[in-house]
Amino acid sequence: MKGSAKLSSDERREAIIRAVRRVFAERGFHGTTTRALAEAAGVSEALLFKHFPNKEALYSAMQVFCSKERDPERMERVRALQPSTSTLVLIVHMLVGRMVRRDCGDDEDAAILHRLMLRSMMEDGEFARIFFERSVSCWLDKVRECLEASAAAGDAIIAPVQPRLAAIFTQHVAKSIMLALIPPTPVVDYGMPREPLIEQAVWFSLRGMGVRDEAIRRDYNPQALAILSG
Repeated sequence: MKGSAKLSSDERREAIIRAVRRVFAERGFHGTTTRALAEAAGVSEALLFKHFPNKEALYSAMQVFCSKERDPERMERVRALQPSTSTLVLIVHMLVGRMVRRDCGDDEDAAILHRLMLRSMMEDGEFARIFFERSVSCWLDKVRECLEASAAAGDAIIAPVQPRLAAIFTQHVAKSIMLALIPPTPVVDYGMPREPLIEQAVWFSLRGMGVRDEAIRRDYNPQALAILSG
């Protein structure tokens, strides 16, 4: 970063946040010194403290940055859709596909994020909670509305599983599959490439929500949805 063109205050803050993510991911909050953070960002500790009064403030800013929705326009389009079985199928396909399709081996940002998540869950869980609230909670009301509409249309049964938990469980299934696929040799041999694996996970999730098989067959076209939501 030294010797680069002069950055605005906001640009400098974001550059620092981007640079320190790996350090926090590798060492955790308590194991990271402000000196190490400054070195990673290529700035002096004095300049680091000019933008962030302490390590806690920098860590909090990084949490918010990492949990921002990367495609808010697409999210707004999904929220604007009428609650229905077809909308529910789209949402579940998007939730599963976005995670399972991602190859973290070629995505440094994703690899850092997963390290941060896993380390957080092994420690106080704060980062993981913030990420979940910002990236998943926005789906919950829409899933509930869609399940209610699907049941009213006769496409789903009123399942014992609460709609909110059904949405959370779907996210958990997709996240677990994604984590199992991170190493060069996957932790679990699913016996198929990612795309058909996504389809299997979508079917599993929709059935668990109580959606009838005939409704899934009618509304689930993986190839079309991959283009629409990819």
